[in-house]
Amino acid sequence: MKIICGDCLEIAKTLSKESVNLIVTSPPYAQQRKKQYGGIPEQNYPDWTVKWCDAFKPALTNNGSIAIVIRPHIHQGQISDYVLHTRLALRENNWIEAEELIWIKPNSPPLGNIQRPRRAWESILWFSKSNKPFCNPKANGNVSNRIGLESKKGVGDYKAGVSSAKKGIARCRDYVEVGTGATDKSKYNHHPAQYPQELASWIIKLLCPQNGTVVDPFLGSGTTLLACNDTKTNGIGIELCQDYCEIAKKRLEINKVPFSTGGSI
Repeated sequence: MKIICGDCLEIAKTLSKESVNLIVTSPPYAQQRKKQYGGIPEQNYPDWTVKWCDAFKPALTNNGSIAIVIRPHIHQGQISDYVLHTRLALRENNWIEAEELIWIKPNSPPLGNIQRPRRAWESILWFSKSNKPFCNPKANGNVSNRIGLESKKGVGDYKAGVSSAKKGIARCRDYVEVGTGATDKSKYNHHPAQYPQELASWIIKLLCPQNGTVVDPFLGSGTTLLACNDTKTNGIGIELCQDYCEIAKKRLEINKVPFSTGGSI
């Protein structure tokens, strides 16, 4: 694992061409926590996202992906549109939107607009350089007795069992259910927008080949690198804030994860 404290736009230039299989991150949400770590104005968010994604594009493998965990907030009674515009901006700049995955939070705190249902899910926006990105949908799958079972539409109904079923690992669903609680016992992790290690591991298993390389351009408290260690992948974490870099280092040390530091690759 490697932790680099610096600007991801500059660090991206130091990465070897086609050396990264997956970028997974939960970037700052358009000034929603600006008191803690600043933020990007909503009107600038699409261009800002395209800028950092494009900066890493040369480093991505041809079938590499970017997974962005994000959800817009409610502003003056309406869903903010900066995430929608961001998705369209990425498409317009030749990024392929492979799928929208969902993170379900069963124990989510009662946040969000009090005139709306409690917010209990977030999007995982999956973009790629290719329309055939790497994906291992069975990596997070469960054992099933219905592998190979097909349904064929008949006249007025569906007839099941037109092929024999076998036992095996089924493809995972397009959502993951992970609680929001901390995945370690550390009391020093005061990052205001932590995401769970289990979520990052699920994404990595799905979108990164074994022994591949994962980059998080907005490392925060280091959760993605802990997930890389869990999934046996190589991890590079980039973080602009020195305080969060120190938190990430401490977490890796306590979890006995070997890592190095530096300003570039």
